[in-house]
Amino acid sequence: MAAHLPNRQARPSVPLELPSARAAGAGILYLWFLDPGLRASAVRVLRASGRKVELSTSCVRVAMREGELDGCLLELGSDMSSQGARRTRALFVSGQEIPCLDDFGRIASLHELHVLARTGWLLDQLEHGRITSHFHPIVHAGDTSRIFAHEALLRGSGPDGEPLEPLSILQLAREAGLMAELDLAACRSAIREAALLDANVTVFINFSPGVMEDAESCLRATVAAIDAAGLRHDRFVFEVIEADRIEDAAHLKRVLDSYRRDGFRVALDDLGAGWSTLTLVHRLRPDFIKLDRELIREVHRDPVKDLIASKLLEIGRGLGIQTIVEGVEHRAELQWARARGADFVQGFLIARPAPVPARHPPG
Repeated sequence: MAAHLPNRQARPSVPLELPSARAAGAGILYLWFLDPGLRASAVRVLRASGRKVELSTSCVRVAMREGELDGCLLELGSDMSSQGARRTRALFVSGQEIPCLDDFGRIASLHELHVLARTGWLLDQLEHGRITSHFHPIVHAGDTSRIFAHEALLRGSGPDGEPLEPLSILQLAREAGLMAELDLAACRSAIREAALLDANVTVFINFSPGVMEDAESCLRATVAAIDAAGLRHDRFVFEVIEADRIEDAAHLKRVLDSYRRDGFRVALDDLGAGWSTLTLVHRLRPDFIKLDRELIREVHRDPVKDLIASKLLEIGRGLGIQTIVEGVEHRAELQWARARGADFVQGFLIARPAPVPARHPPG
């Protein structure tokens, strides 16, 4: 590709770092394809949308009017497989001039630019506080009419206002490098909406310490948001998710210790999902452990699951850690949790996540 980039005076153009290309002016989108089939398919898509396309032996040139870049990237990325988009190289240059050698470092995969185009709406939601929370009750195992806590779960909407699955939002944020921003926005939403709950109800907030570059700054921001809402610190439990991604357990312990010093409690999620999570229990000594939902699914029918889950509950009791069995979807699973001495249960049998917490779950 470099052989076709003449050396000229550098000029302003759209950098890869921009989270969205919506503000891009007119220019040329250059595309280099390793696969002739992908090239032919992309040209058909571009021409079908009425775009001006010029072909050469080395690349495809697409003329862009002001504000069209995002739409073009979305069209191309949606029509192409992720693998194909990763193998296709792309560069946007403002104006009508051909790329120069100074532009070479900005050439990216079409997949990267497609992700950037898709995240414009996500950035809008983060910037304007549109990330919201649904609440999922955690109830006493012995009496499911007694709500102990609510877990705040991330919710958001797509570019056209349609509701999106949380996993879709998380995947996009991870690809775009926005996990820390999303984590903080979800935390602030949970705190803001927790003020609507009964003052005696505990609130579980998910957080991923693996994406926290500055734990102290995150803690200060969290404390400020809780204090601004006039809420007690002891109402909040910070639930460590994606523990399998944590490489530095000592650092995580320091982070959690700082949260505890400010009056918060800590939970460890997905216990039983992997050895790495289990080994964190004795190092972190959380206030709560949550048994992984996959382990609980039909635990009453599977002797191996029964043995493992029962031992995890026994470990919790032995360490003075309160236990939560999540993923309870059938009454037999609830009966198993009661028989094995679980403190609390959570799952669709009790209630589904909702904007307004369910106040009378079934017994």
